Formats: sequence, C-alpha cells, structure tokens
Amino acid sequence: MTLIILAAVFAVLGIALIVIPFHVAMTGICFLGLSAVCILLRLLRGKKHERTWRVILLMLTGVCMLTVFGAMAYIDRSGRSDTFEADTAPEFVVVLGAQVQGDQPSLTLKKRLDLALSYLNDHPQAKVIVSGAQGADEAYTEAYVMAKYLIEQGVDENRVIQEEQAHDTRENLEYSRVLAEQHGMDTASVLIITSDFHLCRAKYLARKLGMEPYGLASQTWPEILRVNYLLREVFAFVKAAM
Repeated sequence: MTLIILAAVFAVLGIALIVIPFHVAMTGICFLGLSAVCILLRLLRGKKHERTWRVILLMLTGVCMLTVFGAMAYIDRSGRSDTFEADTAPEFVVVLGAQVQGDQPSLTLKKRLDLALSYLNDHPQAKVIVSGAQGADEAYTEAYVMAKYLIEQGVDENRVIQEEQAHDTRENLEYSRVLAEQHGMDTASVLIITSDFHLCRAKYLARKLGMEPYGLASQTWPEILRVNYLLREVFAFVKAAM
C-alpha cells in the first residue's frame, strides 16, 4: 500500500510540474520515473525471484540517480565565471540567446544581458555578438531583442552585432564565429556570456569547434529553476557529446 501511495504522490508531482508554465518539466518527468519504479516494485510482489528482481531494480535506480546527481554537480561547478586580465580577454565575445517575450527578454535572458552590459562598460573597446534565431512562439529573433535591450541601456549600436540564424548552442557558437571572422576578430578564443547552468556545455561545444573558451555566468533564480535546468543539461550534454 505504501508503494502505491508513493507512486501516486510522485505521479501527481510529476504531472503538476509538467503542466505548470514554469519550465520545470524535466523535474516532472523524473518524478514520473520514480512513480514508475514504485509501481514496478509493487507488481513484482509474489513473482518468482521477487527479491532478486527488486534488488536489481533498486540498484539500477540508485546508480542512475547517483550518475545524474553527480553530473549535475559537475555542471554546476563548471558553470562559474572565469577570471582573466583585461589585456588577455578574448576579442570574440558572444551572448547566447534564450526565450524572449514580445520585444523584451525573459528573466533568464535579461540576467545574461545585464552581465554583458557590465562587461561592455568595463571594456569600452569591446564588441559583442548577440546570437539567437526566432522561435516558433516568439515575435522577434532573440538577437534582435538582445541588441535592442543593450542599445537602450546605452551601448553604442556599432558595438553590437546580431546573429539571427542559430537555433541551438552549437549553432550559436559556429555562426557567431563566422560573423566574428567577417568583422576581423581573432576567434582562437571566445568569451561566452550565458547562464550558470548553461556555461559548462557551451564551453564544451566551443572546444569541439576548436576554440579556447572562457565564460561569464549569470545566476539563475529561483533555485528550483536552476536545479531543473541543471537536470535538463545532463541530458543535453549527452546529446552534445554524441
């Protein structure tokens, strides 16, 4: 009976997290997975070799959870801003896009842009590439909204270059590099400005593209979103590595 109750609780939590519009669906899917494990444990009662199968199922579940939590911890630790001297800062600077709402950045994207704004104010000679195409549910390209925000905050429009074709992180970096080279920038290294949960994978992809990556990471709030995004990044990282 306890397993059925647990399965029901995990299922309700999972469905609720998937349905609510706060981008925590990945956490919801994991709760549904735990619900399925509870149901399987209940179904194994009375079966031949019940104890053996239950131990195997619990061990597999434990290994999966430890692997995922370990990967989340690694991604979290790797998503910290780098420090470097002003004269060694990469010439190629890119802000990675995120969801926009009308002609305004989402909270996640705004935090990235505010970090970029601080960097540009501290490095008045630097230019920045803002990268992101138009999503199916977006009225404008992410690059346009990002450029608009930075310019409204006082950045000279000549310092902001828009890359409006990229639909994922790899394309963000690859297409932005092409633009940077067209503008005469050295692309041997790249300074990536993005969210803390995203920086680890972005730097990994930059290395795969042959660039030395540095990063500035904006903080994600609230905490439940950061945890959910870290969880999502584990699976995104597997896809990126394939």
